[in-house]
Amino acid sequence: MKKSRICFVSLISVVMSVLCFSCKEEVDCEGCGSMDFVEYTEAKTFYDSYVSYTGLKALIDTREKSKYDAGHLEGAVNLPADNVNTANDNAQWCQDLLASFPTNTCLFFYGTTSFQMTKAVAGRASRLGYGTENSRIFSRGYDELKAIWK
Repeated sequence: MKKSRICFVSLISVVMSVLCFSCKEEVDCEGCGSMDFVEYTEAKTFYDSYVSYTGLKALIDTREKSKYDAGHLEGAVNLPADNVNTANDNAQWCQDLLASFPTNTCLFFYGTTSFQMTKAVAGRASRLGYGTENSRIFSRGYDELKAIWK
């Protein structure tokens, strides 16, 4: 009986440990969780070879329109983001994102002057229904990406 109890307690401990480990969520950037950050040296290859379960993907430049107009990565769509226009789920940026791409699109964000802002924007997209599995962030800005985006 004692041996059975020890085995049962050990089994429960192992199961609880596995469940707790698999459920652990990193809290960052207002809900990005485990969102993938792609280093800029790998960005072009990663984007070109990435295949989501739906096959839909979008490259989103979050810089202001004048900077986008002065130069952007080939294929990028401009959705300028800042603290004001992404402040909540009903903000204009959020409405534009939802109008432009179905929520099963894998979104690749780049461009804001602050990596923290890029993470916040991707986190907002995640909360709008795109999910962390459909959001990727290039960890460098436009200036560093343009050199390898050919």
